[in-house]
Amino acid sequence: MSLATLLEDQAMVRADAMAIADHDREWTYGEAAEHRGRLARALLEHGVEPGDRVGIHCKKGFFGFVAMHAIVSIGAIAVPLDPASPPARLAKICERMEIGVVVCSAAAQSIESIHGLRPLRAVIGVASELLSNQGCATVAMADLVGLDPVAPRAVSETEPSYIITTSGSTGEPKGIVHSHRSARAYAEMVVETYGLFADDRVSDIAPYHFDISTLALWAVPMAGASNVIVSEPYQLLPASHSQLLEDQRVTFWYSVPFLMQQLVTRGDLENRDLSALRWVHFGGEVMAPETVIAMMQHCPNARFANIFGPAETNQSTLAVFDSPPPTDASLSIGFPLANTEVRVLAPGAETPAIDDCVAPDVQGEMWTHTPQLMDGYVGQPELNAHVLKEVDGKRFYRSGDLVSQDESGELTFHGRIDHQVKVRGFRIELEGVESELEKLGLVEYVVVGVRRAHSNQDELVAGLLGTPADFDEESFLRSAASVLPSYAVPNHLVPIATPAFTGSGKLDRRSLRQDAIAAFERMLNERES
Repeated sequence: MSLATLLEDQAMVRADAMAIADHDREWTYGEAAEHRGRLARALLEHGVEPGDRVGIHCKKGFFGFVAMHAIVSIGAIAVPLDPASPPARLAKICERMEIGVVVCSAAAQSIESIHGLRPLRAVIGVASELLSNQGCATVAMADLVGLDPVAPRAVSETEPSYIITTSGSTGEPKGIVHSHRSARAYAEMVVETYGLFADDRVSDIAPYHFDISTLALWAVPMAGASNVIVSEPYQLLPASHSQLLEDQRVTFWYSVPFLMQQLVTRGDLENRDLSALRWVHFGGEVMAPETVIAMMQHCPNARFANIFGPAETNQSTLAVFDSPPPTDASLSIGFPLANTEVRVLAPGAETPAIDDCVAPDVQGEMWTHTPQLMDGYVGQPELNAHVLKEVDGKRFYRSGDLVSQDESGELTFHGRIDHQVKVRGFRIELEGVESELEKLGLVEYVVVGVRRAHSNQDELVAGLLGTPADFDEESFLRSAASVLPSYAVPNHLVPIATPAFTGSGKLDRRSLRQDAIAAFERMLNERES
C-alpha cells in the first residue's frame, strides 16, 4: 500500500472528525481530503507527472499538511523546503533536486528570489505578477476553491514519496529519498508501538523539512487521530506553548530537547494542567536527564520516550522512561524497534556481517536494517554504495553513530564517527559549513566546532584563520546567513592566529575546532573576570 489514500480513507469513515487544529480553526478529515483533491488538480493542470519532484515552501499549518498529501497522492515526490533558509540555498536545492513546481504558502518575495536564481515552471498558492511576467505560472490560494477535486492515483509502494534534504560535507544539499513503503512502515510502527488511536491529539511542531514531522504527516492520519499545530509564535513563547497543550488537551507531544528545556524553564508549567498527556517524546539530539525529570513533575500520566535514529531510517531505537532516569550518566537510547535489527561493528568495517560484531559493551558503529530504511541519496551512487550494504539477505544502513550494546541489547550513544553534529535537532556537516563559509572569500580558512552552553544547548563557534585587516564580523555573519540555514550560522567568531597541520600537510581541522572552542572559553572567562 502507498500513502496516496490516507486522507480519503479517514474521510470515508470519519469525515466530520478533526484532522487538524490550526490556530483558531479546526479542519475535518472531510475538508482535508477535499482540499487535497483540489490542490492535486492544480498540480496536474500545471504538468506535474508521477515521479516529478515538487517543492513545498510552507510553514506549519493546514495548507502545508494538505500539500504533502496532495503531492504524494498523484505519485509525485514531495521535497519540503525551509522557508527560513536563504533563497540561494533553496535555489541550489531546487536545482539539485530538479524541482520545477513549488507549492507555497509563504511570502511571494522569497519565491521570486528563488525563481530569479533557478527558474521555476509554476508556483501554486501564491499569485505574483512578477513571477508571471518572468514566465512562471502562478495560482493563488483563493483560486484553488473553484477546482474540482481529483481522486488519488494508484501508486506503487516502491515509488519514491518524499525527500528530506540535509547539508552534505561539501556544502551541497544531500537528498534522502523515502519510498511509500518505508514511510508507511514507519507510520505503522508508530501506530502499533505507541497505541496511537483516533482520540489522540498530537502536537505538530517540527517543520516539514525536518524528519520528525513525518509522524504527524503519515502516522496521525493513518490512525485517524488529530494534529494540533504548534506554530512558531507558540514555540518562541513557552508559556503560550504550554497553554496550548492544556487548552487543546494534547495527548502526544514530540519535539527536540530544546523546546522541552524551554517549557521547563519558561513554560509556567506549575500553572498548567497537562494531565491529558500520555506520551512525551523527544529526539534529534542529546537530552539532559535533569530536563526530563523536571518535565515529569508536570505530566502525571505521561510516559517519556527517547527517540533515536537518523532521517535515513526515520527511527531505529526506543528508550521508555516510566520513572525519573539517573542523572549520573547520559540517557539510554534504548533497544531496537520491533521491526529493526541493529548490529554494532568496529568503525571502518565494510559489511555488517553478524560474526564481525564487536563484543558487548564495546564501542562500535551502528548499522541498521529496517523496513523504514530510505531508498538512497539523490544522485550520489558512491555514497549510496558506501552506506548501504546487503548481507544475509538484508539491506543495512551504516549510520556513523558510535554506540555500545550490552548483553540485554540496550544501546548507549557515544557520539559521531564523522564530522556530523546536531544543533536543535538539525543535522549539520561541520565540513559542509566550513566549505560554505570559506567560499565567501572573506577569510582564508574557517573551522567550526560545537560547545555546550550553560543552558545545555549546543552552539557553533567558528575559528577564523587569515582574517584581513579590515575584517568586519557583522558583515561576515550577514554573508553567512545568505548561504546557510539559520541553525548552521555560527553563534560566535574567534580568531585563530596559528594554523595546525596533519602529518600529510593538510589543515588539521579536528584540532583547530578544539582550539576555537578553547579560545572562545578564554574570551568568556576574561570578560567575566
